[in-house]
Amino acid sequence: MKKITVIGAGFSGLSAATCLASDGFDVTLVEKQNAPGGRARKFSADGFTFDMGPSWYWMPDVFEKYFAKFGKKVSDYYQLERLDPSYRVFYGKEDFLDIPASLEKLCGLFDQLERGSGNKLLSFLEEGKIKYEIGVNKLVYQPGLRWSELLQWEVIKSSFHLQLFSSVSNQVRKNFKNERLVQLL
Repeated sequence: MKKITVIGAGFSGLSAATCLASDGFDVTLVEKQNAPGGRARKFSADGFTFDMGPSWYWMPDVFEKYFAKFGKKVSDYYQLERLDPSYRVFYGKEDFLDIPASLEKLCGLFDQLERGSGNKLLSFLEEGKIKYEIGVNKLVYQPGLRWSELLQWEVIKSSFHLQLFSSVSNQVRKNFKNERLVQLL
């Protein structure tokens, strides 16, 4: 049995270690912190608990696919609770926005800050959805061994729509003028 050491017990390290072990490798997982989790870990001090990492649950499909590989479901291990407001963004000492959980209320908030920006947000999110689907399904799940993996017809066909040579910042500023919205996005 081949031995492999994985350094780091964050999401990537845990995923790599469990997949390698599932494929029959003898895996040792090394972590410098006193608990696994990487950026997803937490710590407590003086009666407070601090989240050390992601506040949003990005890419739920990736988590679901990972757990399904082992015959499990996300809900076997944790339950997600939708918060409303989802979070608060601070721009200054007494200057903040509470970000609502519903898309309809979020569009309303955008419209309050910049007329017509609620519809622009919907278009921006729809564009992001297309980019995500192509990026994840056609690029992320590729092994990354050859340049030719990038030369898929769907990726080439969509390259102009994907705006591959434009930063997210430029795309945001093209659609939104209100500086608070720009910072939020």
